[in-house]
Amino acid sequence: MFKLEENWVVFFDLFSTNNNGDSIRPVAEELRKQRPDLKFFFCCHKNQKKNIEIADEILINKSLKFKYVCMKAKYIISNMGFPNKRFKRNGQVFIQIWHGSPIKKLYLSKDKTDKRYKKHIKDVKQYKKTDVFCLQGEYFRKIFEEAFNLKSEQLAGTGLPRNDILFKDDKLFDQNLKKQLKLPDNKKVILYSPTWRRYDHKTLLPFDLQYLKKELSDEFVLLLRSHVGRHKWTNENNEPINIFDNEFCFNGGEYPDITDLYRISDILISDYSSAVFDFALTRKPEILYIYDYEDYKKEFGLYFDYNNFTPFPTPRTQEELVNAIKNYPEISVQYEGFVNKYCEYETGCSTQNVISEMLKRGSQK
Repeated sequence: MFKLEENWVVFFDLFSTNNNGDSIRPVAEELRKQRPDLKFFFCCHKNQKKNIEIADEILINKSLKFKYVCMKAKYIISNMGFPNKRFKRNGQVFIQIWHGSPIKKLYLSKDKTDKRYKKHIKDVKQYKKTDVFCLQGEYFRKIFEEAFNLKSEQLAGTGLPRNDILFKDDKLFDQNLKKQLKLPDNKKVILYSPTWRRYDHKTLLPFDLQYLKKELSDEFVLLLRSHVGRHKWTNENNEPINIFDNEFCFNGGEYPDITDLYRISDILISDYSSAVFDFALTRKPEILYIYDYEDYKKEFGLYFDYNNFTPFPTPRTQEELVNAIKNYPEISVQYEGFVNKYCEYETGCSTQNVISEMLKRGSQK
């Protein structure tokens, strides 16, 4: 009854809006080509059941069928935690494609006096039996070891599959995407994509949109995408605001894959997000808008000192932000140094690297 099913694969993504985003999607698509004999299970919340066309079956998180399949599946691939939080069957293979290299501190890296620290100790136990934890760059090995209490041999320099598309040249795809999002051809695209904050699915718009429009609209348009696309934009009173005019300000939140948006954007504005590393692979300009740097650093803790972290501008006011956009320096050799330091395993082959690691570990059990 409880024998492992050697050809079952569970893709566990409750993080993205479509439950098959981030690095999960490219792995599933390529694995389908290489191993059509495998049966694919995707997971979602009960109130968000999706039509995931690549799935053979969709499982409702925490349902009886979900628990049964997760107990019997040979392979479990996740971009967040693991469904089998309390145990792992002998012979099972856990692949962790974490959703980006961290800037803010994770789990056991946090201050031990933090009132949530005991919960962090409990939470990281699920990662103890990880077979492969995917690294974007060697720099992050020690960070993940500490944060998740992992051993070095559990981490593999695969790169992140979601970024493979950044190494492909497909001008027709880019043109069609810009048309889909109704972006004009004659203006440069600024993508603003900040990281998560404790706003309960709301994100503050930390600048006067009319001011940016007045200063920049002759040359630029603004494409907004909040964390994972799920958050609603608000004013300083935490009230939802309607800001998309399809003239200067456009909505990128309903598009499922932010990596595609990197391809069609000329400048990224972010802050403490893993987007800082991913977008750097395009070698296009970045600006880190850190208007709340001291508060954010105090609340979450950061792995990096923003005074010397990157070669990118770090404005703290909207006036400084506009000035940084207007006067962005030419891309320098420092960009290459940044990519080489933090993203050395990103070569456009990450999807195949993850699949190879997965099948190799599977054959050893």
